[in-house]
Amino acid sequence: MTVQLARGQVNVLEAEHLIVSVRHSAAVDLSALLLTADGMVRADADLVFYNQPLGQGARLLPGEDGRPSALAIDLRAIPADIEHVRIVVALDDQRDSLGNYAAPELRIDDVAGNRLCDYLITGLGSESTVVAMDFDRHDPDWRLRSLGHGYHSGFAALVTAHGVAVGRTPKSPAPQPPVEAPDTGLLGLATELALRKADGNELSHVKMALGWDPVREPGRFGLREVDIDLDASALVFSGRELMDAAFYGQLSSKDGSVRHQGDNLTGSGKGDNEMIDVDLTRLSAEASTVVFVVTSYAGHTFERVRNAFWRLVDGKTDVELTGGNLRVGGRHTGMVVAKVQREADVWKFHAVGAPIQAGHPVEAAEQVARYL
Repeated sequence: MTVQLARGQVNVLEAEHLIVSVRHSAAVDLSALLLTADGMVRADADLVFYNQPLGQGARLLPGEDGRPSALAIDLRAIPADIEHVRIVVALDDQRDSLGNYAAPELRIDDVAGNRLCDYLITGLGSESTVVAMDFDRHDPDWRLRSLGHGYHSGFAALVTAHGVAVGRTPKSPAPQPPVEAPDTGLLGLATELALRKADGNELSHVKMALGWDPVREPGRFGLREVDIDLDASALVFSGRELMDAAFYGQLSSKDGSVRHQGDNLTGSGKGDNEMIDVDLTRLSAEASTVVFVVTSYAGHTFERVRNAFWRLVDGKTDVELTGGNLRVGGRHTGMVVAKVQREADVWKFHAVGAPIQAGHPVEAAEQVARYL
């Protein structure tokens, strides 16, 4: 029986040899990124696309009668240090928009031609590229996670954000470099504190606020506004497993314990531009960590951001507990700001301050594992 996938759905895969194909009324390219646990490629060879059709465990099959190529994936042959196989659909003309056409249709078959899954990716607009789905290693199985997240900055920016050097001659995968230590010194005040009130009682409700200023840059006819859209997100983990999130595309966690108060697209307005409420008493017993992440939606690097700050606030009294300036000046497009972690039944705050390359919370989620 064919499974009709919906955005965010997770399915356990029984077949190990899969064929992923796409139907679209415009010319599109299908590609795969082989990603480690932190959401990055090991080397440029981990991108399988039209200019590099063969990878470890994944290869492009030429399309027939003018149809797009399909991806053949052998999950047994995926290297042990690869945790995710990300499937991407991109318009051949990157100046065009997916929203100008009918929704892309993805299909997954086994090698015998049995139709396993269909996924119609709706809701796309001006994007030319979409992160369609992930195959996630979940030993001893693999799971299919349907995403459907449009990427406004285009295919080249997407693969660059995952560590591919566009235009560089591919090299064989090399060992992962050591993780750079986060720089918490530029973040602000307290780097660690127990979430307690002045009277010693535990806090039950905290808020994470984000603010930044609109950007004006020189243009042909003087200064012009640049729409730099930062997004605050809260990712809820059980151990190392992402279990829920609140961000601009999903304003509340499933149980309502974490709520995003709304998206700001430009940084306009005084004070806080985005706010996330976390009711610690309503988080499930399985929830161990809430990670606060800031990403740049259109892929603008933080070196273009002006006066960005964050605050952690007592949700009941609005008293600021800690906060500071976001690290700016770098070529990163996101930052793991801080986390609230359950330790011996007491929630504690930890500053992180780790730059990442991410334009969407889903991309960020795969890069925060090292900070849990």
